[in-house]
Amino acid sequence: MPYFTHRFDAVIARHAVGTMHYTVVYLDPSLPPELPFEGQPRLRIEADVGGVPVKGAWQPSKGRWYLMLPKARLRGAGLAIGDPVEVAFRVIAQTDVDIPEELAARLAAVARLRKAWATHTPGTQRGLAHFIESAKRAPTRAARLAQVEAALLGTAPLPWARGR
Repeated sequence: MPYFTHRFDAVIARHAVGTMHYTVVYLDPSLPPELPFEGQPRLRIEADVGGVPVKGAWQPSKGRWYLMLPKARLRGAGLAIGDPVEVAFRVIAQTDVDIPEELAARLAAVARLRKAWATHTPGTQRGLAHFIESAKRAPTRAARLAQVEAALLGTAPLPWARGR
């Protein structure tokens, strides 16, 4: 069985959501009937888009679905909006969360932290992991890890809830 179960050709596009603009590919309109969208309109997948590995979800929008693409990795592969690409993907566990190494180490070392982590939904866990992972510098990552620990232990709000 091939690693990726679905393949189609697409064009990298710009997708506006309110005032935000994303770089995306749209799902081939023939594929939704084959996919398990019932009960999970944001279907988690692992993909290869024109040679760029992507983990994300098909997001619904006005009767079709799009996948947000990592702009820096696209640039690194010489790809941009308007370029044709082959999209190959497979559906993954909807509870899948990629945990940064430093957070995984803290969760393994501190039982109270691990228990608090387990009380959150996979979506919140992905958000917390992304908050740490998206930092470029080690000091920022360490500071964000401390913020996530404080939020998990209840001594601070979730990072995106600050100021509310």
